[in-house]
Amino acid sequence: MTPLRMGVLGAARIVPTALLTPARSVPEVVVTAIAARDPNRARAFAARHGIPRALASYDDLVDDPDIDAVYNPLPNGLHCAWTLRALGSGKHVLCEKPLASNAAEALQMEQAADRAGRVLMEAFHWRYHPLAARMIRIVQGGTLGRIQHIETNMCVPLMLPGNIRYDYGLGGGSAMDTGCYAVHMLRPTA
Repeated sequence: MTPLRMGVLGAARIVPTALLTPARSVPEVVVTAIAARDPNRARAFAARHGIPRALASYDDLVDDPDIDAVYNPLPNGLHCAWTLRALGSGKHVLCEKPLASNAAEALQMEQAADRAGRVLMEAFHWRYHPLAARMIRIVQGGTLGRIQHIETNMCVPLMLPGNIRYDYGLGGGSAMDTGCYAVHMLRPTA
């Protein structure tokens, strides 16, 4: 089987833990290229993390015929545009959470994936964790009886002020970042 060749849009801090380390343990996946707004940053990131190629632009990455799938960890407000661009170039897309900034964008992305015959998946790791799946099965299975009240919390160390993940203009904010874990945990229990 030929490995799935992945390219990365942006030299985001999440890339090593969310994609590079896991991909190294899956022989069917190889990260082959990265592009960043600043080509020098892409080259430095590639050298530091053992990515074979640094491309000059996002367009170069999504148009590269030697890339089968794109990982999109760009700021939330750029998820839709670059995911649509990658799907339009015939790439599968693994897009960081939140997939989209709103329902209209999510629908547009879903329709583009359907038209392209490509997989579009949100990189929302907890959904695939065995512990989360077990919790959902317990609640939905009725073991606890009829659920009458649910509270969810999410606690993480406070990010530095000015962190791009909280820039509302880029589709960010606390609910779109860590708050979505608590919101998503409520949904399968309803």
